[in-house]
Amino acid sequence: MEKAKIEQFYTRWQAFLPQRIDGYIYDEDRKLLPTRFMFSKFKKIIEKFLKNELSEIEKIILIPGIRGIGKSTLLAQTFALEKFLKPNKDRAILENIGKLDEKLYLDVSQLHAEQITLNDFFKFYEEIKQFHFEKPNKKFLILLDEIHFDENWGLFLKNLFDRTKGHKDILVIATGSSALEINMIADLGRRTDVWNIFPMKFNEYLILKYGKYPLGGLSDELQETFFNSSDAADVFKKLQRKEAEIRRYFVNEVPSGAENDFFESGGFPSALKIENKQKAIEKIRSVIDGIIAKDILKLKRFETHTIAKVNDLLYLLAQSDLVSYQKLQEALKIQRPETLENLIEVLIMAGLLIKIRTYGQTYGNTRKTPKFLFITPSLRSAILSNNYLSGTEGKKLEDYFVLIFQKDIKANQIFGAPRLSYDIAEGGADFVLTLKDRSNIVVEVGFNKEEIKQVEFTMKKVKSRYGLVIGSKELELINNSIVKVPLRFLMLI
Repeated sequence: MEKAKIEQFYTRWQAFLPQRIDGYIYDEDRKLLPTRFMFSKFKKIIEKFLKNELSEIEKIILIPGIRGIGKSTLLAQTFALEKFLKPNKDRAILENIGKLDEKLYLDVSQLHAEQITLNDFFKFYEEIKQFHFEKPNKKFLILLDEIHFDENWGLFLKNLFDRTKGHKDILVIATGSSALEINMIADLGRRTDVWNIFPMKFNEYLILKYGKYPLGGLSDELQETFFNSSDAADVFKKLQRKEAEIRRYFVNEVPSGAENDFFESGGFPSALKIENKQKAIEKIRSVIDGIIAKDILKLKRFETHTIAKVNDLLYLLAQSDLVSYQKLQEALKIQRPETLENLIEVLIMAGLLIKIRTYGQTYGNTRKTPKFLFITPSLRSAILSNNYLSGTEGKKLEDYFVLIFQKDIKANQIFGAPRLSYDIAEGGADFVLTLKDRSNIVVEVGFNKEEIKQVEFTMKKVKSRYGLVIGSKELELINNSIVKVPLRFLMLI
């Protein structure tokens, strides 16, 4: 009976799979949708797979990320890889693509809805395809979407890894919620490679929304300039050399209003094609609702009346990044302080919030003044319906800086293991970026940011290479120690 049920599911799944894949990879005019930057990483791993160059840890790739940022689309584009290959750029894959004998795309949430486990499905699959994972004798690509829906996904992947030891014929790429890493069983960490996927930056938004491609190599060059220069004069000199090129790009290529639109809803590919701003906001709110309903409840057990307060909590956090636990507790009428702390913790685990620690704070109590930022400004804008209290709209730029830190700076080996903190003192700077040599770059971000007092104040207290005031009208060097930088430079990182 169980086999018949799985067979029925598989037959139905395969029948509708082409239509499902087409829905992800084509637009309404039957044109291929552009790919995110991360797609190049997918192509590279498949090239290594086809050439038998995978390391053991690369045989299973886990891709955590919040809902609505294109994980399913990336998997569908990978399934339909041949359609996205270009003769000049992808010659190595094209020369080896014939070695790919079999590929399987599976939505694990659909399996879960039918009460079929991954383990049972693949027992059936091995039988009907007449192979064994221990010795498949063919190249087999497995794409598993929303793997976290299977309660024993970690054990399944561990066993799969163990069964494929001794050969490089199986490649598994699996997507899931942002909390995927947290729920990994202890042994699985040594058997998988984890690629975090984040909401879009402005340069990706321009590609997917308008087909406008960034200046070649500029993002890496700007990262190096902003965060790895010797001093402020060095930053200023390097940015000066790029100033005219960046100005031309914004004038000639960036549509009017694109920057504002990006901050409102541009972090999520799923909202890109929605021209009505209110409907785009509603789309992002539905992403948040999905995270609350499906992800948060899996992370920790809360009573129903507590879960009902999550939207109010997000609203209060969106109004200000510095909060008092006591005031939040009173406003939300939550009796136990640990309940509030647990709610905030799962919002961090689910990928919505990033916690920024106080500079120099290694131990001790920081409960009274934590700083929480959203992983994309689009979340804050959607929660507030883009209605910011006076003087708080600059918080969306702090969100954007955190996205750049999480997505680029932390992943760049040039910066070692950088840390991001903030100055807790009144009048302190937004961020202190601590680099591998323990020197600091003090950063203040905002719209039409002209004052340098916050950066000067913090630089007096910490060992600094230089300070950056991002959001000024003009590029300017101040006292040979601080650089005022127009926002467009940051937007193109």
